[in-house]
Amino acid sequence: MLGRPPQVIITDQCRTLQTAVADVFPRASHCLCLPRIMEKVPEKLGELYEYESIRMALHNAVYYSLRPEEFEATWEDMIHHYGIGDHMWLQMLYEDRRRWVPVYLKETFLAGMLPTRPNEVVDSFFRGYLDRHTSLKEFLDKYDQALQANHQLEVLADMESRNSGFMIKSRCYFELPLAKLYTNIILRKFEQEVEGMYSCFSTRQINAEGQVITYMVREQTEVDGNRRETRDFEVLYNATQMEVLCVCGLFNFKGYLCRHALSVLHQNGIEEIPPQYILSRWRKDINRSYVLNHDHSGIDVNNPVHRYDHLYKCIMQVVEEGRKSEVRYKETVQALDRILSKLNLV
Repeated sequence: MLGRPPQVIITDQCRTLQTAVADVFPRASHCLCLPRIMEKVPEKLGELYEYESIRMALHNAVYYSLRPEEFEATWEDMIHHYGIGDHMWLQMLYEDRRRWVPVYLKETFLAGMLPTRPNEVVDSFFRGYLDRHTSLKEFLDKYDQALQANHQLEVLADMESRNSGFMIKSRCYFELPLAKLYTNIILRKFEQEVEGMYSCFSTRQINAEGQVITYMVREQTEVDGNRRETRDFEVLYNATQMEVLCVCGLFNFKGYLCRHALSVLHQNGIEEIPPQYILSRWRKDINRSYVLNHDHSGIDVNNPVHRYDHLYKCIMQVVEEGRKSEVRYKETVQALDRILSKLNLV
């Protein structure tokens, strides 16, 4: 984190944790893990009369509400219809709704770390390293092991993205420039949104206020895995600022534009994604800021990840020293030029 506090913290639902996070990281957005909450539904609600209908009503309220007022109305209807207003767990969930229901998290950048769709899975960072019986001492050791292992996987993935081409299915003009910028993993995810444009069968302007034009994009969406439903998504578009904002909130949830926003850009003849929607964190030409802690004895010179990490650590020390004065800066630049000249001759 380079000394910076986290912007978002995701935990299980726990009052003690909420108090601790608010105390230690007061500026962070504290979110609750939606999948863990939904996993508890059978345990917490399974004995209720008409459980299956209640489960479906809760599922629809959580995953398919596009606006807070829509969620509120659906939730209230569920509570009154099934007479479960006195259920303590549901009351606690409703009190915490702004921390876990996707419709309230659209202003929070989550970078794909919190699943917001049914059956969506995000691999645990610590899978295979930690369990509920891990002691505090073991946690500190295994945390470091997990961190290094995941960073190595990320570096290897970046190298693969740089050195191997990505086969684009659709040949859509939105994808062609991004194939040179995005990592392969993000391209695969973004490709799903490009393909999803074909399920958006109607994009029409419904309002214009100053420079902002409001569009309604109609899409055939899959609901519950076996039936399709027509839904309307409101998209705001500012041609002057090249800004596009969809009510589905996918950009903040995942870090790339949704099919509805792409449909509006397409309608306006825009053939490339505006640069502010191409995040550095997904680019394969950006060097990552983390550094693994390899000392000289632990470096495998045959391992390109080890070589990269050790050189990066060394050069960052040079940068820190070189920035301290004008004289040091000039000496550093001259020394680096000499090194580059030698390397180019090898």
